[in-house]
Amino acid sequence: CTMDNKRLQRFILDNKQSYYFIAAFVIMVVVLIILLLSAMGMNSQYEREATKIRDQGNQLRELLKIEMLQKQRLKNQYNDVLDTIKKADETISLQNDIVSDKYTQMNNLQKALDNTKATKPVVNVPVAPIQIPPAPVAKPVVNVPVAQPIAQPPSLVNPPVNVQAPVSIPVQAPGQKLTIDDKRNAVKQGFLHAWDSYKTYAWGTDELNPLKKTHKNWLDLGVTIVDALDTLWIMGLREDFQLARDWIEANLSFDKNRSVSFFETTIRELGGLLSAYEFSRDKMFLDKAEDLAQRLLKAFSDTPIPFAAINLSTGRGTSPAWTGGSSILSEIGTLQLEFLYLAYHTNDYSYAEKPMNVFKHLDSLPKSVEGLYPLYINQASGNFKGNDYSIGALGDSFYEYMLKLWLFTDKQCNGYRRMYQESARGMMSTLVQTSHSGYRYMAQTSRGSVQQKMEHLTCFSGGMFALGASEDIDPHKSDHFDLAADLTETCHESYDRTPTKIGPETFEFKGTNEFIVPAGSSYYILRPEVIESYFVLWRTTHDPKYRDWAWEAFQAIEKHCKMEAGYSGIRNVAQIPVVHDDTQQSFFLAETMKYLYLIFSDDDLVPLSEYVFNTEAHPLGKIKLPLNEWNQDIRSLLMEE
Repeated sequence: CTMDNKRLQRFILDNKQSYYFIAAFVIMVVVLIILLLSAMGMNSQYEREATKIRDQGNQLRELLKIEMLQKQRLKNQYNDVLDTIKKADETISLQNDIVSDKYTQMNNLQKALDNTKATKPVVNVPVAPIQIPPAPVAKPVVNVPVAQPIAQPPSLVNPPVNVQAPVSIPVQAPGQKLTIDDKRNAVKQGFLHAWDSYKTYAWGTDELNPLKKTHKNWLDLGVTIVDALDTLWIMGLREDFQLARDWIEANLSFDKNRSVSFFETTIRELGGLLSAYEFSRDKMFLDKAEDLAQRLLKAFSDTPIPFAAINLSTGRGTSPAWTGGSSILSEIGTLQLEFLYLAYHTNDYSYAEKPMNVFKHLDSLPKSVEGLYPLYINQASGNFKGNDYSIGALGDSFYEYMLKLWLFTDKQCNGYRRMYQESARGMMSTLVQTSHSGYRYMAQTSRGSVQQKMEHLTCFSGGMFALGASEDIDPHKSDHFDLAADLTETCHESYDRTPTKIGPETFEFKGTNEFIVPAGSSYYILRPEVIESYFVLWRTTHDPKYRDWAWEAFQAIEKHCKMEAGYSGIRNVAQIPVVHDDTQQSFFLAETMKYLYLIFSDDDLVPLSEYVFNTEAHPLGKIKLPLNEWNQDIRSLLMEE
């Protein structure tokens, strides 16, 4: 027994390493079994998760399929609506042609009837020329809006026949020709009718509703008062200018908890205050302008591109949803003249720093077509969005300010000149079109396709090209003058071809069909652009036809837009009797009537050699000091090359 135990001990001692190996092997086997079981469990969990994900994917595919079907249905419905609109447009166009033909037939019959009359027409009886003064109105107490009873609004479908007022055009005897003084005084009487009606029914508010004899507030900043200031001064209406000045000092506050358009508030309010300061040198206007400018500049955030709207009280900036958060070319590019003027006259470069950098930024961006800038700019990134080009809505005044910044700095900043030359080449090569009958017009593009139409807003471009050519901004001076004359003739033709002799918002060219007025674009809202070009072409050429065309336009406005209280836009320039839109736009007093008055005035009244008009027709005096005498901080903001 003892021997056996010893043998066993010897065996164990001799095979000690083998036991260690066996133990290690057993442990490894156990570990592998554990890992295998764990892997099998994880695989099972993976299969469950994978199945869940596959089910979710199937559900998403079904939802996507449903959404695609819905989009297809919406697209089909959209196409159906477009087809319906197109057919309606064709029907309306045909009906307009029929109506126009009927009017022509009626006029021809009337002429034939007049020729068969044995008695002498009444119009041949000599009549002494007279001026019809506006109806007297009670002036409101200074600084206090006058409350007036609100008349019941007439029907817009069937306006009462007694709402239109007698025209301000002097009656003339047969063979008698009105003098330029007669015409200028008639325009002044028309302006006074608009101004006095505003004072009576809308004093202190933004705009007059002529039909209802009430008012509306879309900025709540007394827009008509501020917009009309320099027109009052230019026409020599000092008593009314003082009345407006006192109201502004006592009542105009910009601490308004509401969002306002950065662009519209700049060109109308800031521009109006600065122009009033330019003429009167009343520092109150400059102080008000500084208060407004400080609030407006909060529209700039941490990018070179400002928001489209700004809350004047809180400083919160926003952009409209319909642009997808983008800013609009004409709005961000039509601030520079006003803010540069303010910076110069206050010796504070901060007013101009951010607005002037917008031009530098836009100039630096790559462009698909030389000199043409897309209409939308992403506010956050500062990059262009899309490739739509227009010298009308959304683009117009940006190109105008290239020229006017060069002129405002007394032709010393050639960076703006270069930009204008590039843009002029781009317009001529891409946008200027010629109709079947030879009318040249400024088209626009949409999604890469040229749209064969021109807007009333674009009609300012004739004046722009004439002003630039007269100042030798481009070596191709004669080409620019020719284009200016051709574009302005086309815009005059858009007026002359309608029964009212007033042009529509848009007119199109389709093959041999010319000056087509599309449905929804037949209205006239007292716009100034055509008359603006008449003014510039008259000043730069002194061709009497531009005065004649301006007088035709004024007569048509008097006949169809003048109301018992002020003036109203009309809904369809191809329809007589007209239907009014019940709005007297503030720019009618700021631009339309001012340009008409200046056309029939001597050239030394607001001479173009001394003043630059902002896009709301507010004249600002050119800065003629050499750049080395400017505040050098302000100079650093300019594009000298």
